[in-house]
Amino acid sequence: MRTTRGWSVGGLAATTMVTVLLSSATGPARADQTNTRQASGSAAAAATTATFGATADTTYTPVSADGDNGVKTTLASCPQSCEGNPNGERQPALAFTVQGLPANATNIRAALELYSWQAFSAGTTVHRATGSAAGPGTWANRPTLGAALATRASVAVGYNSWDVSTAVTGNGDYTFALRQSTYNNRVYWPSREHQTTSIRPRLVVSYDTAVDPWQLVWSDEFNETALDTAKWDARNNAYTDYDLPCITNRPENVFVSGGNLTLRVRKEQYACGGGGTKQYTTAYLATDKTNQTFTYGRFEMRAKSPTGPTNSKGLWPAFWMRPQTGGNGEIDVVELQGGAQYYRTPVQAIFYSYQPQVKQDHRYAMPTGHPADGFHTYTTEWEPDAIRWYVDGVQVWERTPATTPWFDEVFHKPYHLRLNFQVGGWLGDPDATTVLPADFQVDYIRVYQRTS
Repeated sequence: MRTTRGWSVGGLAATTMVTVLLSSATGPARADQTNTRQASGSAAAAATTATFGATADTTYTPVSADGDNGVKTTLASCPQSCEGNPNGERQPALAFTVQGLPANATNIRAALELYSWQAFSAGTTVHRATGSAAGPGTWANRPTLGAALATRASVAVGYNSWDVSTAVTGNGDYTFALRQSTYNNRVYWPSREHQTTSIRPRLVVSYDTAVDPWQLVWSDEFNETALDTAKWDARNNAYTDYDLPCITNRPENVFVSGGNLTLRVRKEQYACGGGGTKQYTTAYLATDKTNQTFTYGRFEMRAKSPTGPTNSKGLWPAFWMRPQTGGNGEIDVVELQGGAQYYRTPVQAIFYSYQPQVKQDHRYAMPTGHPADGFHTYTTEWEPDAIRWYVDGVQVWERTPATTPWFDEVFHKPYHLRLNFQVGGWLGDPDATTVLPADFQVDYIRVYQRTS
């Protein structure tokens, strides 16, 4: 850890057979959304209900006199012994095109709903099935029935519903069958061609989606060709009392290209104003002078460190925060210390003060890989009663008032952001094994805050 944070400046610084896909081919689905946000937890639930009309339907029957059922305005169901015919079973079939469930849909519920003008003591069971729901309804071509999904003991006036949730698991094609088992007379249901649109068959699908309680309030994606100086102050011709280089804003030390920000350490003699000649140059960005400050939030960086196992002694990039008005307090989102001893353990830390040094810190041993093997994500969630740290989405540490006696004293005020690339310090200075120039590459910095 740094023992102090001072710096100096030299110069300027749905027996109905149903095929389901999630969006009707005959017209747009109706979708009603209800959003529910919770005051706490990592995600609230937003419930969505979408109603889909059938895209095809027919009645499969062994009675040739029934003719082509594919264009009738009613569907018919009947048991095997139907109206005195021992081989008179009718099985209607319907198809739905369902599309549009989002990737984060959870708790999916689905109901096949068919309308009846009358009540009947007819038992019906919905089956999962494989086959078509279109055409004249020739018995030999009926779909193959699978497992029973839901049963009703009778038919009611109005819409009758069968729960088919176990079959509908996401976007795709689904086929279902509803077989009539009692009441040896036909029951008629409106088909998709019925002139009254409000009683046509329908499939009602509901699902939840996770709503992230953190909303983006500030970011830099580094997609431009130059550093955004409205967001960052790049210190220039400055130095600190805890590391070796001169800090510059030259393109040799800080630049934006290919969607990344690069802070580069170079080994070179450089006259650094009142700090004399330095043997290294580096970059240091902050948001204090650009008035980008935050009290609480989720602070995230995706970055690639140059701190490999054999090439990085003395290198120390970091993403951290300091109080806007100075004084006590510091939150380190991550410190990426170099050298063989430390390269696999990104550091999470908080400070109360520098002199005397009062701090708490934690080293996270990455289970595989290390910060220099590619881009990794480092996140800190700072809330009024807790600060939590994550590496690649895994929580690795937490501090609260119970763990930190001085928590309430320093973590309830505006902080600004800092990105820097230190050289040297108590970790030791670079040596002959240290590869320079060395690049600390940042894909993005994002700040989120709670919606409530």
